[in-house]
Amino acid sequence: MSKRSFIEIFGLISVIGSMIFVGVEISQNTQAVKGATHQAISDQASELYLELASDERLSRLAYQMLIKNIKRNELNTTDQMSLDLIQLMGFRRVENIYLQYKNGILTKDALDRIGMDSYRKTFSRESWEMFKSGFDPHFIIFFENFRDK
Repeated sequence: MSKRSFIEIFGLISVIGSMIFVGVEISQNTQAVKGATHQAISDQASELYLELASDERLSRLAYQMLIKNIKRNELNTTDQMSLDLIQLMGFRRVENIYLQYKNGILTKDALDRIGMDSYRKTFSRESWEMFKSGFDPHFIIFFENFRDK
């Protein structure tokens, strides 16, 4: 085997080795991004729960919505706005998970862990009807089907 052939074979092996290395690095990076995304979603929920638990007024409102299943007209406008903003934060959280699932960053199990019970409550449905026009039409269809199944 000539020196030139040896160098060409060595070069080919080096290129193949580099491609394998890059593939492994991309795979590891993808897993890290998925892990960070799952953690960020979990952190969002934890922050909301902590905020509700730390504020007596918000806890009372959450109790009325989740346990008493109140309607909008049973609250004053200030309390309605507070619950609306909490609901909007939740709707955006679900939208974020949906978009990341749709873009292949998250798997279907991320959707299964959302916990849709609170979105089935009367107040939440009323909030959704008021604010859903601010969401992408594809997400609206997804959300309503997912919530109502």
